[in-house]
Amino acid sequence: MSVKHHASAIAAVGLPDPQLIAQLERAGIVTLVVAPERAADFIAEAMRNDTAPPLTLLVRLERPLAMARQLRALYPQGQLLLLCEADAVAGVRRELGRTPMMGKGVSVLGISDPGLVAEIGKTVQAVRLRQRLRTTIARANAVLAAPKSPADLRLQQLVTAERYLGSLLEQASDAIVGLDPQQRVAYWNAASSRLLRLPLKDARGRAARDLPLWSAALDAALADAPAQKERTVLEVRPAVLAGVVLEITLSAIRDDGGALLGTMLLVRDVSDRHLLLDAERARNTAAITVAQSRYHQMATLFDQAPGFMAVTRGREHVYELANQAYLNTLGVRPLLGNAMDAAFPELEGQPFQHFRDQVFISGQPFIGKDMPVLLRRGAHGALEQRYLDFVYQPLFDDAGAIWGIFCQGNDVTEQKLMHDLLVEHQGELERLVDERTAELQKTQSALHHAQKLEAIGKLTGGIAHDFNNILQVIGANLDLLGQEHAATAGAPGRIASAQRAVERGAKLTAQLLAFARRQPLKPAPLNLGRIMRELDDLLRRALGESVEIETVIGGGLWTTLVDRTQLENVVLNLAINARDAMRGGGRLTIEIGNAMLDQHYVSANEEVRAGQYVMLAISDTGHGMNADVLERAIEPFFTTKGEGDGTGLGLSMAYGVVKQSGGHLKIYSEVDQGTTIKIYLPRSELAEIVEQSPRRTRVSGGTETILVVEDDADVRALVVDQLVGLGYTVLRASNAQTALSVLQSGARVDLLFTDVVMPGTLRSPELARLARDILPDIAVLFTSGYTQNAIVHAGRLDPGVELLSKPYGRQQLAAHIRAVLDQRAAHRVPDAGAGLRILVVEDNEDARDMLCQMLTMFGHQPQCVGSAEAALPLLGAADLLLTDVRLPAMSGIELARLALQSHPALRIVFISGAHVPTLEFPAVVLQKPYAIEQLQAALSG
Repeated sequence: MSVKHHASAIAAVGLPDPQLIAQLERAGIVTLVVAPERAADFIAEAMRNDTAPPLTLLVRLERPLAMARQLRALYPQGQLLLLCEADAVAGVRRELGRTPMMGKGVSVLGISDPGLVAEIGKTVQAVRLRQRLRTTIARANAVLAAPKSPADLRLQQLVTAERYLGSLLEQASDAIVGLDPQQRVAYWNAASSRLLRLPLKDARGRAARDLPLWSAALDAALADAPAQKERTVLEVRPAVLAGVVLEITLSAIRDDGGALLGTMLLVRDVSDRHLLLDAERARNTAAITVAQSRYHQMATLFDQAPGFMAVTRGREHVYELANQAYLNTLGVRPLLGNAMDAAFPELEGQPFQHFRDQVFISGQPFIGKDMPVLLRRGAHGALEQRYLDFVYQPLFDDAGAIWGIFCQGNDVTEQKLMHDLLVEHQGELERLVDERTAELQKTQSALHHAQKLEAIGKLTGGIAHDFNNILQVIGANLDLLGQEHAATAGAPGRIASAQRAVERGAKLTAQLLAFARRQPLKPAPLNLGRIMRELDDLLRRALGESVEIETVIGGGLWTTLVDRTQLENVVLNLAINARDAMRGGGRLTIEIGNAMLDQHYVSANEEVRAGQYVMLAISDTGHGMNADVLERAIEPFFTTKGEGDGTGLGLSMAYGVVKQSGGHLKIYSEVDQGTTIKIYLPRSELAEIVEQSPRRTRVSGGTETILVVEDDADVRALVVDQLVGLGYTVLRASNAQTALSVLQSGARVDLLFTDVVMPGTLRSPELARLARDILPDIAVLFTSGYTQNAIVHAGRLDPGVELLSKPYGRQQLAAHIRAVLDQRAAHRVPDAGAGLRILVVEDNEDARDMLCQMLTMFGHQPQCVGSAEAALPLLGAADLLLTDVRLPAMSGIELARLALQSHPALRIVFISGAHVPTLEFPAVVLQKPYAIEQLQAALSG
């Protein structure tokens, strides 16, 4: 294959990849592979035959630049492309840069460059275009070289000039649009088509107003074109070219006589320039905004600074800056631009001004501390003595000369006067500190005393449970022995003596529990005046005829919530203590009345709250107590009596009962002047409940089935024997989980008799709740020697809970069992269908669970929540709202008001432990604690 037959082929010197040759062939490029040693001969022969390749590839040569120099010398116009591995491209390019004589026709690419084939095709196309242009020019030169007439020569020159001009305009990068006198397109170059997105065939002859570049500004400029002598430059933003900004240079084209031949528009896209300008403008605007913001911030900080600040200029101290604190301190008046002497003439001769002059002269800063200054706050106000802390700092220019002074400081008049006052009254302060120290020591002593009492209380409470179980075993066995040996000579007396010892032990544990505030109280609203009248005979028998008793009862007594039995024990114990203090003779005065404890009293007695109370005072004319005895008077086992004459538990028991009832006990005593003990019990808004005196009945049993749950084996065995002896059917369990299994087995149980404190994870109250779920009619009776907090809250038995305290005798057991069983039938609610839909709102979880269980037993449908917010969306599904008054966020009264607005027919029942104010809507108030009968009455009312 000769070179002549492949004049359009490119040459590849070296070892090109077959894949590259195939890609070039698919692109329409024929490649001739030439060995490196034949490259020079190949080029020389091709040039002689006028078939030199448009492009020569030097592929993977060891010395590509040496080969390039050799071929370049043979064929200076030829294009050379050096193909190297990717990691060698940078090195070859550096070497090529050091050989400028190589010319512009040499380039370097990587053999694996993805754009290699496209780059080769572009180079080949450009070389071929230049070859055609050279051929065309050669032919034109041949034609032009032929002899021509003058006219032909002139015409030829014009044609050549026109073609030259046309070629020049076509190659221009800017759009050029020629308009005829009628403003229609006469010329439209290639750049116009690209820029305005309109091809020549669509643009030629079109009116200017229909072009994409049309705008009102261009319309005005074209209208003025006939009269214009200078070119016009304008910028337009065509509506059809979104985001494009065009710069249009408009020039009028005239003939030699000045007549308008048309208009030429030079159009350039300046969008990028505008974007840059807009970005620069935005940056400048942002910088200005930041600078202004910082300036305003600094100005604000300067003006709002807590200390006064000012800047003065020159020897005359002319004000340049001053903040608001400066004006507030030295006086509000015009400052800026005024000298200090003119603005504040009252400062003349004062150190404040003198030191400023010194700073300006010396250039040394000055610090003033507690500097006295006479200032006039107003223009005509009186001079006022002030004290200032300040600093004068000299300000220097670039040359190091002082040009002004910066003043910064604070008005410390109040601090100075306070310091002087503190110094003046240092002795008074020391006295106050001593008093405060004494108060703190007193408070600390009271705290230690309270901690000691609390520790004793915890100890006694822990002992009581086991001790009462022991007493229960002893007492029950004595009961059984009394029945078995009733006819044995001497046995009844001994058994009776042992039973009295058990009773004394039970009384002792009761007193211990009372002091520890672990007694399960059953408070009721009582009138203390009536109770004291009923106790009068008992007190007189207990104290004897040698003690004169005087009782003073005030009128209009309030009721108070208190456990009557415990209160009677308190009064009896205090009265006996008073009798012993009077050594058998004297006067005992009992006074009852209403009382108000105010904040003044509360401040001296931190353990009591201000409010309304019922006061019970017991006074004697005995020997009284000194300070040491008074401090320990309520401690358990502390007594001034001889050994064997007292346990020291009477007053401690009284203290525990009063505190557990929410009250306050105060002892007033002086040696040889007697003692007064005042008991304050909180007032109750409930009406008095008059209790019927219990009638003694014989021991009776029954035929019901009782489930006994007791972890102490001895106690459990004795209780079972006693109940079987009373005729009952008895089931037994050693813990709550076993008892639950018995109930779930389907056994019929009429009464659950369970200890409160038992081992295991299932608590007794939870067992009782589950028992009622299984047997809704079951009765429950708790027993314990120490209730903890399982069924007692705030010192009181939970509503509806029945408790038989250990130790108890056979008669007490029989009476309680029979009473609870008889109560079951009385409290059973007749079946009335589905009952009421009751929405219960109570934040105390235990109280809420117990209340919902009771409502379920009554046959109602309770829905129980812990807050007013949770209750609001449930109001529509309720017939009755049963809510506590005090709730975490929204109160029960506020909840009721909202409920009645959307549900006017909803019935409202409030549960409250405090006084409920008068309401503007109908509602039933159920005071805590309440009995089952009271709850039923509130629901039915």
